[in-house]
Amino acid sequence: MPIEINWQLLMPELIIVLTLLIVLVFDLFDSISKQVLGWMTIVGAAIALWVSIQMHQAGTVGTQFNDMFKVDNFSLFFNIIFLVSTILVALISISYLGSGDRKQGPYYLLILLATLGMMLMAAGNELIIVFLGLELMSLSLYVLAGYFRESPASSEAGMKYLLLGAFASAFFLYGIALIYGGAGTTSVPAIAEAITSPNKSPLLLAGMFLLVVGFGFKVAIVPFHQWAPDVYEGAPTTIAAFISAGPKAAGFAAFLRIFMEALPSLQVEWGGVLIVLAMLTMTVGNIIAIAQTNIKRMLAYSSIAHAGYVLIGLAAANNDGISSTMLYLLVYCIMNIGAFGAVILAKTADGESLMISDYAGLGMRKPLLAMFMTLMLLSLAGFPPTAGFVGKFYIFKSAVQAGHIWLVIIGAINTAISAFYYLRVVVTMYMREPEEELEFSPYSSTLVIGLIIAAIGVLLIGILPSLMLNPAQNSVF
Repeated sequence: MPIEINWQLLMPELIIVLTLLIVLVFDLFDSISKQVLGWMTIVGAAIALWVSIQMHQAGTVGTQFNDMFKVDNFSLFFNIIFLVSTILVALISISYLGSGDRKQGPYYLLILLATLGMMLMAAGNELIIVFLGLELMSLSLYVLAGYFRESPASSEAGMKYLLLGAFASAFFLYGIALIYGGAGTTSVPAIAEAITSPNKSPLLLAGMFLLVVGFGFKVAIVPFHQWAPDVYEGAPTTIAAFISAGPKAAGFAAFLRIFMEALPSLQVEWGGVLIVLAMLTMTVGNIIAIAQTNIKRMLAYSSIAHAGYVLIGLAAANNDGISSTMLYLLVYCIMNIGAFGAVILAKTADGESLMISDYAGLGMRKPLLAMFMTLMLLSLAGFPPTAGFVGKFYIFKSAVQAGHIWLVIIGAINTAISAFYYLRVVVTMYMREPEEELEFSPYSSTLVIGLIIAAIGVLLIGILPSLMLNPAQNSVF
């Protein structure tokens, strides 16, 4: 019996695939400027974003391919996060790569493939589909991390990411196999129905812990975070921004889908694990970030700490926890890409300014850049009235409602710790004299557009949080 396909349900994914094919074809023509490929990527992602928003507002729900692929407000909200990340990264990439790089075709193709993988992860209603999406995303990112092949640091980043990612994928796949052995199925709804006995199978518990390990690597949770600082530092700055945003959100999307829908009967077991991991991740990320002198490594450890904040919402395991997690991931993607974009904008004639000391006196020499950087850092630190404050507030609120008071206290202490190293950069920009005069490159229009969009998003959500909080609350499955 042939499978009937509702193409409307698959429209965002189909638009990304079509965009990918168009970029692939146009990349064959050497007469066309390679920067056009970046604009094609932006236009395709923008159309897919508009379609996802329309479907979300209409409350579109349905499944495809024997219920393996599920379209609902949850997956559509995450599509919005992924596509916003893709658009912002493509905007900052156009000027970062320049007009002379002839290898931009594969760059944008891999970004689109990674985006497609993320969308599969969020909509996966079957563990195998989640794994396929995870691998499609991961393989693309491995290559992107080593995109600058002539750079030893970039090649090393790609190799480290590949080797450690392969181990994480093996753990994840082994976890799926053990859950299949305990539940007799890999379908998310069927697993929930199968796990009804109060006597939990050891296979299920072992599989659950292996899934935590697999997801822990993808979202850089302590103690599975060792790859992040080296990869972020060695990878192209645009790709470091991309890895820290969309793929992290995709990992948490699949985490939410599997643990909240398939394994709710094991909540006591995985809830305790998440509480411990949240405390470790926040504390380790923030404390080590204080000692960093390279801004990309500082943002890498900051990204690890933010994964710990997200885990607070997951540990709450209630509707407010899910919605606040989704809101926080959207906010985090915007402000983190904005922060990396500001790093790119601070590029000098000799290359990128990656040492924090290089930003001394930037407030006087480049006031617009310093303003952008300050806004993003204040949002990452959680200062009002930025989106970062709103995200942390609702995350902490959901944990308080779940009774995790001590977890919130530790989260608040870590927020205070993080303010130190974020404000250190701001102090350096406005209150320190430069050790030497640096010649900064002129502003790039596409990069400035990307930063303006990020800044508007950070301020708009910070002042009017209901704009995104209400859609997130309506997206809880």
